[in-house]
Amino acid sequence: MVIVLIVVIVVLVIYLKVLRNDIRNIEAKKIQYTAKIEQLLVKYLYLEEHQENYCKDQKDIIDTFKIGVKNSRKRRIINYTFLKLSQQISGNMINIMRELYDEIGLFKFAVNKLKSRNWNIIALGIRDLRQFEVKKVSNLVEKFVNHNKEEVRREAHLYFLELFEFEGLNFLDNLKLPLSEWDQIELLLEIEKFDNQNILEVDKWLKSDNIYVILFILNIVKIFNKLETKNILLELIFHKNEVVRLKTLDVVIHFEIIEAKDLLINNYDKLSLKEKVLLFKLLEKVATQNDVPFLLNYITDTNFEIKSKALFILRKIDETVYENLEKVLEDVDYNRIIKFLDYQYGV
Repeated sequence: MVIVLIVVIVVLVIYLKVLRNDIRNIEAKKIQYTAKIEQLLVKYLYLEEHQENYCKDQKDIIDTFKIGVKNSRKRRIINYTFLKLSQQISGNMINIMRELYDEIGLFKFAVNKLKSRNWNIIALGIRDLRQFEVKKVSNLVEKFVNHNKEEVRREAHLYFLELFEFEGLNFLDNLKLPLSEWDQIELLLEIEKFDNQNILEVDKWLKSDNIYVILFILNIVKIFNKLETKNILLELIFHKNEVVRLKTLDVVIHFEIIEAKDLLINNYDKLSLKEKVLLFKLLEKVATQNDVPFLLNYITDTNFEIKSKALFILRKIDETVYENLEKVLEDVDYNRIIKFLDYQYGV
């Protein structure tokens, strides 16, 4: 047994050494091949027609790339090198690289990934097309806007936004599945990079049957100060979905839309507790002396936040009425709020 164990250990040690050497050799070859590809790509980009052997050098480089693309490992290196260098150049060189990307077959391999049965391969294909800004396959990518895997949908959404900017938002017309919080954050971060002078009209999406589209567009309305959507916002504060109503109220408060105040006050009994609290947040910004009777009804409300905001707003808009209030009641919270406000205002 001892002899057998010794033999096994020796064999394993030899195997590990061979394996480590193979890994080192593979890594060394990878580094060497990457450097070669980078040099060839840079040389290709700076070739000029008046140079001697221009056509031959160009053909040799293209042939080298085409041979490398046939090997999956080398293709990954070439693809990575193309994408990395594309982020460092601009102008006509970008166009030259895109033509080369197509000619050597990288474009074909990226499109073929879209035909894969594996969702992760599809996502990689869309990512490659997005990063290299290949617009001519938008009709193929559009098929994945409602893919059952969130990762694929996210890549498709980003493809349209990054390549077509605000026009890319048209993918929302066909969106049937939810936009997760993370999806919305990523899309909004991308949208914030765009020139807001070129933003599309968003009214149609605020009327969408997909509540996730509405919620996403409400974020855009807020970020880009789309106050021209005011009339639709006033309709959405009574949307059948409470999440949409709450998000709309957040936007209404941001814009300080005065017209929303009376609509909400007149329907106060129908509002949820969260909506009532948001109404008082709106009143903090837009309340006038005409709202004093309404506020007096809620200075002893059972909800602490509503009660405190009613007293605070009353103190701000009509000091005389506030001073005539009973300073001490059986309501302990009421007394504390009054004491705090008096202290705050130096009484």
